[in-house]
Order: sequence, then C-alpha cells, then structure tokens
Amino acid sequence: MSQNPYENNPYDKNPGNGQNQQPQGYQPQNQNPYEQQGAQYQYQQNQNQYDQQGAQYQQDPYGQPKPGAVSADDKNMAFLMNLISAGATFLSATTIGFLAPLIFWFVYKDKPGYGFTKEASRRAFNFNFTLWVITMASWILAIITFGILIFIPLIVMLLVTIVLIVFHIIAAVSANKGEEYEYPLTFIKIL
Repeated sequence: MSQNPYENNPYDKNPGNGQNQQPQGYQPQNQNPYEQQGAQYQYQQNQNQYDQQGAQYQQDPYGQPKPGAVSADDKNMAFLMNLISAGATFLSATTIGFLAPLIFWFVYKDKPGYGFTKEASRRAFNFNFTLWVITMASWILAIITFGILIFIPLIVMLLVTIVLIVFHIIAAVSANKGEEYEYPLTFIKIL
C-alpha cells in the first residue's frame, strides 16, 4: 500500500479519504458569519493596541545617542576644559585660570551638539572669575596698606589655588561621566 503524498493537500479541491475539509481561510457553513467577523475585528484591535505600545518602547538605532544625551566628544571637551583650567591655575597662581573656560565658551557656544561643553565652560568661567576677583581684592588690600598686609594675598592666593584645582578635578570627573557640575562659591555670574 502506497500512500499518495498529495492525499491531504490543503490546496487540493478534492481532498482524499472522502473527508469534508474546508480550505484554509473559509468559514464553516454552520457558523454565524457575523460572530467570526466580530472576533476578527476584536483581534485586529488588540493587534493595533500592541503595535502602539510596542512603538513606545523601541530601541534607538545602534550608535545613535538618545535625545538629550551628551555625546562622547562633548564630554571630552568639557573634561579637557576643566583639566586645562586646573593646570593654568596651578602654573599661574590663579591669575589666568579663568581664560581656558572663556576660550572654550567662545569656541563652543554656537556649535551644535556642544551644549554640555558650553554650559560647563560658562559655569567654570563664573567660578574662576569669582575667585580671581577675591584674589585681586586681597592684592589691592596689600597695596593700600603699603605691604603691611602682604601675607593676606599670599595666603588667599594659596587657598584659592587649592580650591580651584580641587573643584576643577571634581568637575572634570563629573564631565567625563556626562553629569553637570554646579560649582560652589560662584557669586559673580558674567556668562
């Protein structure tokens, strides 16, 4: 006995074994056609609901930053600005430490995609400038007193240098993580 491989073919109009099979996609004749259409409509509604929910949780394409995320280059520039400012503060004893943030702010203020660097530079400049004004005020005090209070600007300059370097290192670490850092002691806000 050999079996015909096409005996139970669902596409065959005359199915084998005398069974009354309906081709796929046809409704049985003993069912109400409106019930089946209602079920089909409900199924389509459920599918649309799941499609809409799925659209809310789609993943971003590979390599594309999420909206509002800080790009790697933007983080690197903010990190570099803080390190250069700390180095300039150390080498110049607080006199030119505010120039690095000012230069970075001028370079990156209008460049698209560098909003993080612009904000970090603005905050760093205001912080540096505030402490620079305090240092210059102590020097003016020493000049007015004809050098009697010369130890005050030296102590202030040493403390300001340490404070600037420490806070710029903290800000550099925050910038490298993509986090905004709010400097303390910022009394003068120019930018």
